[in-house]
Amino acid sequence: MASHHPRAARDRLPCWKRLDVEPFIACEEHNTMTTRTSTTRRALVAAGAALMLVAGGAGAATSAPTAPDAPPSPDAPVLPDPTQVHRISGPNRYATAAEIAKTFPAGASPTVVVTSGQGFADALSSQLPTSLTGATDSEDRAAGTPVPILLTRTGSLPEVTKDALAHLHPSKIVVVGGPAAVSETVLAELGQYAGTVQRVAGANRYETSAAVVGSYPSGVPVLYVATGQSFPDGLTAGAAAGRDGVPVLLTDPAKLRDVTAQAITDLAPQSVVVVGGPAAVSDTVLEAIAEIVPDTTRVSGANRYATAAAVAGGYEADSVAYLASGQNFPDALTGGAFAAYHQGPLLLTRTLTVPEATGDALDMLSPQGLVLFGGPASVAQAVVDGLDEVLPAWYDELIVQLLSFNDYHGHIEVEDGKLSEEQDPEQNLVGGAVNLSTTLDMLRTRSFENQTLTVAAGDLIGGSTFISGLFQDEPSVETLEVAGLDISSVGNHEFDEGVDELLRMQNGGNHELGQFDDEPYDGADFQWLAANVVDKETREPILPATEVRNVAGVDIGFIGMTLEATPTLVSPGGVADVDFLDEVETANAQAAQLRAQGVESIVVLLHEGGYQTGTYNGCEGISGAVVDIAENLAPSIDAVITGHTHQPYICQIDDPAGEPRSVTSANQYGRVVTETALSVSRTTGDVLRDRVWADNHLVLQSVADDPEMVQVVEKWQAKASVLAGRVVGTVAEDITGDSSGNRGIETPMADLVADAILAATSAPEDGGAQISFMNVGGVRASLFVDQISNAEDPGEVTYQEAYNVMPFGNLLVSIDMTGEQIKTVLEQQYQPVPDRSSRPMLALGVSDGFTYTWDATQPQGERASNLALNGTPIDPAATYRVSTLNFLQEGGDLFTGFTEGTNLMGGPEDLAALVQYLNDNPGLTAPGDRIEGL
Repeated sequence: MASHHPRAARDRLPCWKRLDVEPFIACEEHNTMTTRTSTTRRALVAAGAALMLVAGGAGAATSAPTAPDAPPSPDAPVLPDPTQVHRISGPNRYATAAEIAKTFPAGASPTVVVTSGQGFADALSSQLPTSLTGATDSEDRAAGTPVPILLTRTGSLPEVTKDALAHLHPSKIVVVGGPAAVSETVLAELGQYAGTVQRVAGANRYETSAAVVGSYPSGVPVLYVATGQSFPDGLTAGAAAGRDGVPVLLTDPAKLRDVTAQAITDLAPQSVVVVGGPAAVSDTVLEAIAEIVPDTTRVSGANRYATAAAVAGGYEADSVAYLASGQNFPDALTGGAFAAYHQGPLLLTRTLTVPEATGDALDMLSPQGLVLFGGPASVAQAVVDGLDEVLPAWYDELIVQLLSFNDYHGHIEVEDGKLSEEQDPEQNLVGGAVNLSTTLDMLRTRSFENQTLTVAAGDLIGGSTFISGLFQDEPSVETLEVAGLDISSVGNHEFDEGVDELLRMQNGGNHELGQFDDEPYDGADFQWLAANVVDKETREPILPATEVRNVAGVDIGFIGMTLEATPTLVSPGGVADVDFLDEVETANAQAAQLRAQGVESIVVLLHEGGYQTGTYNGCEGISGAVVDIAENLAPSIDAVITGHTHQPYICQIDDPAGEPRSVTSANQYGRVVTETALSVSRTTGDVLRDRVWADNHLVLQSVADDPEMVQVVEKWQAKASVLAGRVVGTVAEDITGDSSGNRGIETPMADLVADAILAATSAPEDGGAQISFMNVGGVRASLFVDQISNAEDPGEVTYQEAYNVMPFGNLLVSIDMTGEQIKTVLEQQYQPVPDRSSRPMLALGVSDGFTYTWDATQPQGERASNLALNGTPIDPAATYRVSTLNFLQEGGDLFTGFTEGTNLMGGPEDLAALVQYLNDNPGLTAPGDRIEGL
């Protein structure tokens, strides 16, 4: 049975009831945290590519403590027992701050910040740049390293603060706040503990904050902005800013003050993240900031706890997490600096209960340790006891991030790409290799570097756009390498030019047409898998059946397959020496072999799919071949990543044991990326099925381009431009027929291509054809009057646009067929058989002069009638000359009736025929209907 859960198990056990520790959990509020948009970005350390801010720090990704016998991460603190809450506290806020400061690693900073423990206004601006603190560390932060923060009373320095200063022995103390916050008396006394004491202050909280921001170098990747009227959002923002080495700026919630606007202008950040909802920072302020920095976005939740959870949701899973009271500021302020130093998320809690948003965020993070700031008066022992019950399970859990996509088809350029209105009502522009690479990098920052893999479900090559297909899809492979692809299944289009060409694409070697790039083609550095494609003689797969990757000490096995019906979808001659095996039987056999090798976590990459009617993250009425396959794959298989139907979905489909299993797909052309969090037990090595969740993410064109990918795409564009812009014809109106839609209807473009085939084969010396057929599915683009690809005039058709219509490189053939055989072919358009389970109706475009009637209400085999050529009924016994593609003549798409034809005569390539037809017939209009009822 197929079922759908929003975000596919992200809400798997709502409000922590799954933890069986309900007394300390508050479940009264609905968590409405808003995730960050893809325009929220900061620079990658090495490449400078845009990243989703919520998804990680500027430092290099490193793994948190992962197992009792694993060496601790250089980022995370070494905890006495990661399966129990580690509380850092003192009898009051000053003592707690002192204990936190002394917990910083020895020599972590030559500088200590001192600020008021009695008011939060200035204290929220305590994240300082290296230019003030002199602090640096091994992490590649933007402009500052978090330093210990100590608290003082306004008029006197607490003894615990003095003791901490004596222990830390700083060379410099920076006081944040004016004399009303930290008196001159305290300032003078601080001189006893450091050689330099410096005050950073303004006339009020906003000027103090602006003064701190003004000490940062301009051009930082991101600036955090929070309200200056309350503390919770500023605490959360401060911890995130400290991790990234960037500032926090406080703002008036109702208006953007001049001093604040000037601080933003002078800093000139690449992006701004406003932390908190409109009640904290109004939309008016956000819009005013966006006028200064266009890349401005908001991260917020329904309340302070949900806002902190929204920010924490972008940190790496399996981090050490940090928790403090959200009901007062001191512990979270000083603890936030410690969390920032160790690059972990800071979450907020109530004193007696953990808010729902905080609990869900912790459960998503699955922390490998939890540090709590503050004593029992701030966070009750009952909360600690409840968390202690859960931490061992979290500590055992490894979150493996799988990023996946499918049906790339060489779409390396940015196009006017959108999903359907049902799939994406907002109609965002999506796709393009430069945006795909950036989106993948954004998502990878939500996982440690050694815990993320990028995989695909086939059709990466074949049926490609002009720029990739012109060079035998070597551009597609290179862009996928830059995007970081690790493993892919083969799909049917990988076999468009036969097994030998697929092996060349994997292993390297120049195509027979020559060397396309400056260096010989050296093959793909990712691995295609083909478990169910075997040599007819040896019975061995032509490519590896499986791949095992060790992720943080746990083996993850991948099985890659294409659909069994692949021979019906490609030219049979190219796959004559191989067999395509049943998907379920193959996967189950391979899974058993992996289990025998000790691999417990198993993922299938399958180029076969289904259909659903909901949004791109939906699973409404899932149908198609994938359902039957998923319901019969062995329970030992933990997740199924699919493709082929070009449809996005996030589903849970029950396995044979009745247990829900994740089944996903990511649309087409690099327009969507699926993120799957594969939860694995470190103890058993097996997937914790009920903990797995998945989301589809749009590849928005609004994100910054990956500069490395830009270079690759521009290189191939330059090579292709020699041919791309040549005008080969004109159209007087739009001629539609892109087969990414319904392939079971007559389309003007398919009929026009049939006319082009007939024109190229009708002369006696060219084949003498009278009737021509073109499969609707082979038409991959439309011709639009206003479509401009290479600076041509409206209505002009370029070689590139013609190629996009006919990218497969089939040859034309002419054969003798009887009228009865022609009717058989027409009846074969509808075949509700397993090999066509996803598309039982595959229509044929027909040439001018040939007509017939189609009645879908009639029984199979009796739906085509009234066949006529130029008004004369087709004689079942008479012989006619028919031309089509070699793909169809060889029985492709299960049109086996064409194989009965005789007296075969070869012809030109399909694209050449279309180009010639366009050239010979300027001002083409869309053909009218030729098939009644279709």
